[in-house]
Amino acid sequence: MSLYENRTLASAITAAVTGMLVGYPFETLNTRMQKYHYPSLLACARKSIAEEGVRGLYRGLLPPLLTASAAKSLSFSVFEETKHWLRRHDPYALQQGPLGLPNFQRKTVGSVALSAGVSGSISGAVIAILCCPLELIKVQMQLSRLLNRDLASSDATTASPKPVGALVSTPAGTLQGGGAAIATRQLRNAPAAPPWATSNLSVLREIVRRRGPLGMYYGIGLHILRDSSGTAIYFASYETVKETLRRLTGSDTTGPLTHMLAGGTCGVVSWLLIFPVDLIKSTMQSQVLKPKGAKTFTSSLQCLRDIHSRLGLAGLYRGISVSLIRAFPIHGLNFVVYEWARAHICRLAGRPE
Repeated sequence: MSLYENRTLASAITAAVTGMLVGYPFETLNTRMQKYHYPSLLACARKSIAEEGVRGLYRGLLPPLLTASAAKSLSFSVFEETKHWLRRHDPYALQQGPLGLPNFQRKTVGSVALSAGVSGSISGAVIAILCCPLELIKVQMQLSRLLNRDLASSDATTASPKPVGALVSTPAGTLQGGGAAIATRQLRNAPAAPPWATSNLSVLREIVRRRGPLGMYYGIGLHILRDSSGTAIYFASYETVKETLRRLTGSDTTGPLTHMLAGGTCGVVSWLLIFPVDLIKSTMQSQVLKPKGAKTFTSSLQCLRDIHSRLGLAGLYRGISVSLIRAFPIHGLNFVVYEWARAHICRLAGRPE
């Protein structure tokens, strides 16, 4: 098969690798701020780099880097194929859809949004099923040192009474009491990383050892919910903004500035709407290696209620600053690279997009 025939895959791979290398450190900081309390993004970054170096921000990069190209190419391929299928098999191709909804012919902005939303939802669900084990490993690797501190603190307090103001392991990982600084210094003597976190493969083995093969799909329900809804919002907002800007400029094509604005917008919008689901998913998945009796939460609903009761609505957006800071430039870059690569392949082949 020619490069032209695989233009969606090739373009998505190029965009995925570029975006992963640029954005992964921000994703690591995001995961840490969701699970543990830091006064600010800068404080989290400084503490992480001071203790682990810049390399620590790329902990767990290998699995997503190796699979990002495959996942993104599959995501874009499923998205594009579903759009074409919906258009070819649209029973309302010559009229308005039921209840006044637009059809899938993509001749209006509403039709473009609906087509992209439905296609994105299907694409997201497929990717969630395939990538859940990899993301589960990534979460454990990103939090390995911090999780090990929790375990060390738990072991220490079991052997001796808990000092007043010590670091208490709470659902939010929050420092409690006036002796928090002392407790933090004590925990610095804990092992740098647990034995099971020496590599991605060792994390995989530990999860399977403790929970069996199905343990690799711990939190799959939340993962599907996040990716199906998030990807629907993501592609729908991108194509809606892109089509709206194209119509406003009266052009038949769109350029890098339009792709950057549309990509950045869709990244911000999708994160704002699905971030609470991502927060609960990461929190629940961080418990996969804990003994059943030591788990902080037994259900996602319990996790949601606890965070909301203690921290209010703002608690559901803990750590979102990292996601929003990286969302616009990273997702804007993602679509600029994707659209550029796709157009370049078509020009080389002398064929239309």
